Amino acid sequence: MTPITPPWRAWRGLTISRAPWVAALLILAGVIALLLHISATTMDYSRYNPEWNGTSRLFQAMDDRGAIMVDRLDGLPGSGDCLLFILAPEGDFDAEEIARLRLFLEGGNTVVFVSDREDENTLLIGLGSTIAIHNENLSSVDRYADHPASVLAFPSQKGTLGTGISRLLLNNPSFVEGGDSVFETSILSWIDKDGNSRLTGDEPLQKYSVVAEERHGNGTLYVIADPSIFINVMQNPGEGNENAAFSDSIISRKSCLLVDQSHSRTASGPLVIRAINVVKESTIHKMAVVTLIFLAISLLIVTRRKNHD
Repeated sequence: MTPITPPWRAWRGLTISRAPWVAALLILAGVIALLLHISATTMDYSRYNPEWNGTSRLFQAMDDRGAIMVDRLDGLPGSGDCLLFILAPEGDFDAEEIARLRLFLEGGNTVVFVSDREDENTLLIGLGSTIAIHNENLSSVDRYADHPASVLAFPSQKGTLGTGISRLLLNNPSFVEGGDSVFETSILSWIDKDGNSRLTGDEPLQKYSVVAEERHGNGTLYVIADPSIFINVMQNPGEGNENAAFSDSIISRKSCLLVDQSHSRTASGPLVIRAINVVKESTIHKMAVVTLIFLAISLLIVTRRKNHD
């Protein structure tokens, strides 16, 4: 007669035989958790930064709309009906890139250019634009926080970018001259030349444009003089904060949404973080990495068991 194995022994044997695989799964879960943890950065404007100064919230919204990330401007179409979003650029655009952008713009597409740096005026001139960015200490009595640089901007004309938005919250913005004003400060605004955060006699009150538009051939150029509108903390929906709605009006304006990653600070991040996020954003890459990790752990367990036997 075949002896009957006591149930507690059968359970014990099952536990021992499965223990290496349970360990493998736990190790795999730990590795994945670690990769997720280190796949973030704290760099200003980075799409990989989930903190207050990053743009992860905006990029999630753009990913949900099927945005295409553009690593090289020479691949832009010469004609069509796309919107190219250039946020917080750094570095110089060379002559070939400027020529390609101009062809893209005049071919019927839309460019939304967001910067508070006067260095970008070289690009704007190359595009044939009359809009210029002025990086000065713009302040206003009409503000949302207890600091004159927390400026409020209001729509200055109808039927353009940001339709339905009653105001924007700005943070140390620059201002623009030229083109047609889309959003501007109230008349209770000034340039704080001496930096004392107070209005003085040689600082006249007037309106300042912070968003302007301009027609170029069959296309439209928008220049926004404050990239901080789009960081996470400024995108938090709340009472009186319509910045997220403004962002949505931009990224939903065209069915073809292109996002510059060739010059934008939103692409900033250590190489390892960018590599990890490529994996995170691709289902095929995710499956491949998980499979490789699991196989490596399994091989290690089998090898150790053979050595033990």
